[in-house]
Amino acid sequence: MTSPRASASASPTTPADPPSAEARPRRAAARGSWLGRLAIAVLRPVLRRLVAVQTVGADALVARLDRGQPVCYALQFRTLSTLVVLDEQTRALGLPLPLAPLAAAGADGTPQAVERHSFFYLTRSGQPSPLRAQPYAYAPRLARLAAAVRADPAVDVTIVPVHVFWGRAPRNQDSIVKALLAEGWAIPGTLRQLARVLIHGRQTMLEFGEPMSLREMLEGADDDALALRRAARLLRAAFRRVRERVIGPDLSHRHVLINAVIAGEPVQRAIDEAGQAKGQTRERAEQTARRAAWEIASNYSYPFIRAYDLLLQLLWNRLYDGISANRLDELRDIASDATVVYVPCHRSHIDYLLLSFLIYYQGLPPPHVAAGANLNLPVVGGLLRRGGAFFLRRSFRGDALYAAVFAEYLHAMITRGFPVEYFVEGGRSRTGRTLAPKAGLLAMTVDSWLRAPQRPLVFVPVYIGYERVLEGDTYVAELSGRPKRKESLLGLLRSVRVLREHFGRVHVNVGEPIPLGPFLGAHGALPGAAPTTPAGAPDPSASRRAAASTKADLDRRAAVDALALEIVTRINDAVVVNPVNLVSVAMLGSPRHAMDAAQLVRQLDLLRELLARAPYSARLVITPLSGTEIVEQAERTGVLWRIPHPLGDVLQVHGAQVALLAYFRNNVLHAWALPALLAALLSQHPGVAREQLLSVAHRVFPLLRAELFLSWDAAALGTKVDACLDAFESLGLTAAGPGTRGDGAAALHTLAQLMRQPLERWFITLAVLTGQGSGALTPKALEDLCFLLAQRMAFLHEPGSPEFFDRASFRAIIATLGELGWVRGIDGRLAFDGALVEAAADAPWLLSPEVRFAIAQVTRLSDEDVVRAEGLFLGGRKL
Repeated sequence: MTSPRASASASPTTPADPPSAEARPRRAAARGSWLGRLAIAVLRPVLRRLVAVQTVGADALVARLDRGQPVCYALQFRTLSTLVVLDEQTRALGLPLPLAPLAAAGADGTPQAVERHSFFYLTRSGQPSPLRAQPYAYAPRLARLAAAVRADPAVDVTIVPVHVFWGRAPRNQDSIVKALLAEGWAIPGTLRQLARVLIHGRQTMLEFGEPMSLREMLEGADDDALALRRAARLLRAAFRRVRERVIGPDLSHRHVLINAVIAGEPVQRAIDEAGQAKGQTRERAEQTARRAAWEIASNYSYPFIRAYDLLLQLLWNRLYDGISANRLDELRDIASDATVVYVPCHRSHIDYLLLSFLIYYQGLPPPHVAAGANLNLPVVGGLLRRGGAFFLRRSFRGDALYAAVFAEYLHAMITRGFPVEYFVEGGRSRTGRTLAPKAGLLAMTVDSWLRAPQRPLVFVPVYIGYERVLEGDTYVAELSGRPKRKESLLGLLRSVRVLREHFGRVHVNVGEPIPLGPFLGAHGALPGAAPTTPAGAPDPSASRRAAASTKADLDRRAAVDALALEIVTRINDAVVVNPVNLVSVAMLGSPRHAMDAAQLVRQLDLLRELLARAPYSARLVITPLSGTEIVEQAERTGVLWRIPHPLGDVLQVHGAQVALLAYFRNNVLHAWALPALLAALLSQHPGVAREQLLSVAHRVFPLLRAELFLSWDAAALGTKVDACLDAFESLGLTAAGPGTRGDGAAALHTLAQLMRQPLERWFITLAVLTGQGSGALTPKALEDLCFLLAQRMAFLHEPGSPEFFDRASFRAIIATLGELGWVRGIDGRLAFDGALVEAAADAPWLLSPEVRFAIAQVTRLSDEDVVRAEGLFLGGRKL
């Protein structure tokens, strides 16, 4: 029941007479001191002006209260303003006063429990410390009352939990400041509580909880210590239930989670080993582990989540035209009965905020996001923690204790069902292509689930695409050779100037989920039933058990690698082709990055139609804008520059925009990979037989699949080729070739140019290998040479294309050659046979004579060139 709304300035009643000096407790409570009385006297008239209170549960409390039994109020947090509000309301409602003395008579009528006041704080100490397992102290008054009740069967005290909420729940706030200061789960400090009273004082709610008999709470306790713990636990549960109902569940549990992490068997074992290795006491090693856990753990806060919500709404409206979200409704079904691990692609620091924002608006708890320790900056790190970020170092090497703590922290979150988010690429993509996955966090996640597979775990790939990325200029500079700048608070403040700029729309699409259990089962990585030994038979030998353990470990590693590859493949399956992607594909494939305006409109429509007729995947999303609308948007956002001309306007890409557009072309390169490969063949050899076309495509396909993470294998290549050829024919592309004109020829040329750089890197690698001979180069020497030669070729023939000589691409090519068996290691050097030579001979089928000549020129190396190139990197010089 709810009483009529009562102001904090209601008229007081007269308290009972104080007890005699002999009956006073041995030790006065802190609020009974002269300083406490002075503070209350000063605070009371201030709160009467600032605070208006709505009371809940007062009528029910009056009806159930036994006036003959002493009453003691329990407050959750130690804040003086809460106590004064309680005292004012009890005076207005005619209830026993918290500041009045408490006396409970025993069987003989003599006072057995005498206290100066009739209240206590359940949580008495300040914020948790990372170095103590139990940061809270039990209330002395509760301890004395419990001891008195246990000592005399006639003594009992009614405990009334009192819940005071300053302001509405965070989710109901419409102001960032109000949301930050809204009621949460964290213990408020003095300044925070003062601000909360000033901001939310007129929206304060006081709720009287269910009265509880202290004697009944202590039933079954064998000693005073156990009795005190039981009473405190029951009160904590009562406070937690009401707080969850009013403001939502506690998503932090930071201190509890850290205790669970430290108590875990792997961490305990690592503490012992670290102490022995470093000659430390066990207590010192455990403190090191606690500091590591405190450094890692998030500190979820509902007020901050709501404040982020309001702030991000302002940010999105300022930076973007909107957010296009696809298939987000699937998340609710997935999360209803499974632990969810979100694994988005990583294009920008905005990714962290964007996905959490969208998940929050689906009515789901925002995930705990793994963030690099480089983002744990002063002020910024604390804010990110409150939004759910937990931090990890870039490398765990050499610190087994930290690795054990982090793995156990991840395990604790997964077993408790918290949603988690991390980026399998490890870092942001500077080229725009999806990066090769790193399996570290995936392996920890798989190990955690295998330890406790009670609840299903599902990976949810997410594609995030931008029409303009905040870090675009930085990416181009880093690809051109400028060292990566370390994140700093000053750098963050400088980046605020981007708020004056415009960044188009953001596009998000949810990929096909991956249930972990079935995936591991399909890869033979689920632990089977332990074989039983017949009675009387000898036990299996230690060597056989060790062999079985080694095989299981190898199966698990292979499954984790397959899972990493499957995740990035499904991210690519969910690609969203936005207007800027289409403009970049069309314009970067044209000479001098310029095109007749009317022709560009037709090219954009044709490219859209090609993807619609031969879609890359079932989850592909294509912009609904027409070619005309795309051009208008590109002009409006400064991507294209119109040059008026009497014979028809020309659209051109600004010089500074060329490298940035390459980034957005690379976002969707995989969606056109096969059409572009076929276009390269048809543009050089129109009318080529399907068998020859398929033969060349089969040899080049492994390169494309490894670099672009294509979702189909070589067995499906024939079907895919036929679908693309049918689409080509229906659009009039198959008849286009060298010397022909028209939209079909232009589109074929555009598509062929799309695949030019990957093919050039491929044939540079093959040319270097065949030129140097079998067994001449180590894998590292080959990578270094390819990097230098591609860099030189970019300077000579590919201006404005720093992503052309990306090292990761050459590393993937060399790995693919090994997987195909075209190269093999002999004494640390790469040997090859006829299969690689045959693949190198495919260049005339795919590259123009001019490009083949350029590759032949740059790859003509003397022994001195090879030695000089190797020396650059052996000497530590970076290019």
